[in-house]
Amino acid sequence: MAQAVDARGMDQLMSAWDRLLQRFPQEKQLLLRQVGGTILEQVRLRIGGTGKVAGWQEPHMGSKGGYVAVRPASDVFQMTQSGTRYPVGYITNAIEGGHRISEPRGGKGYRPRIHVPAVSGRWFYDAVRRQLPGIAEEAARQLANLICDGLEGML
Repeated sequence: MAQAVDARGMDQLMSAWDRLLQRFPQEKQLLLRQVGGTILEQVRLRIGGTGKVAGWQEPHMGSKGGYVAVRPASDVFQMTQSGTRYPVGYITNAIEGGHRISEPRGGKGYRPRIHVPAVSGRWFYDAVRRQLPGIAEEAARQLANLICDGLEGML
């Protein structure tokens, strides 16, 4: 009796594995887009207010689709009362981390309404950053299920 190794099953397994690997990057990007939407929703919820600052926030996908982030829009500017244009990222950062208040410039007998040297930050990005482990765990679970389903389809 001749000894032989039949490689047909291995070829089928390898072609199925290749199909799964080709599908994986697209599925990963789709999942990252969903995570980006969840993070954006949480940031906007934490900002609150009338929606102006919340509307400036947008998701950003990494150039190779390896990560997703939420940040202020880079090409939007806001005009101040004095006519100065500021990128909305500056304004968002001032609201996030707080900012100093200029000294009152009133004349003799002027009593300022504001009696603090700085405005406290809202820390909405920081609050959402603390929620990321739970969000990432759910995304990783979905990705693992996708891989398991793909591997089960191979067998």
